[in-house]
Amino acid sequence: MSWYKQFDLMWVPVLDYEQAKSFYQKELEFELVLEDQDSSWAEFQISPGAKIAIHGVKVANANPIGALVLDVENLEQSELWLRGKGIKLTGKEEIPGLAKLASFTDPDGNVIQLSQSLVE
Repeated sequence: MSWYKQFDLMWVPVLDYEQAKSFYQKELEFELVLEDQDSSWAEFQISPGAKIAIHGVKVANANPIGALVLDVENLEQSELWLRGKGIKLTGKEEIPGLAKLASFTDPDGNVIQLSQSLVE
């Protein structure tokens, strides 16, 4: 038996709540599943059992503390889709035999990393 029930969500601080909500909902096309405008909180379903939330804050940490990692089938195809939304990938690298990686940031500088497994 585990000490926790299951993964629920990862949340990130954002300075401009409406801009961030639009980015995750419209640009990345994540499904908005819960919103509390009074507390500047929104949750988005990104895959079964996994959500990301944004929380509007007055001051954000200048250094990201982690990254949301999204598993992708084909990094190049994902890059083309994101480029069509005006989002540019950075930090592209390949770990031979393991994965192809690339990153982008949301409007507040929170890192979103794409990972394509090379393990067969």
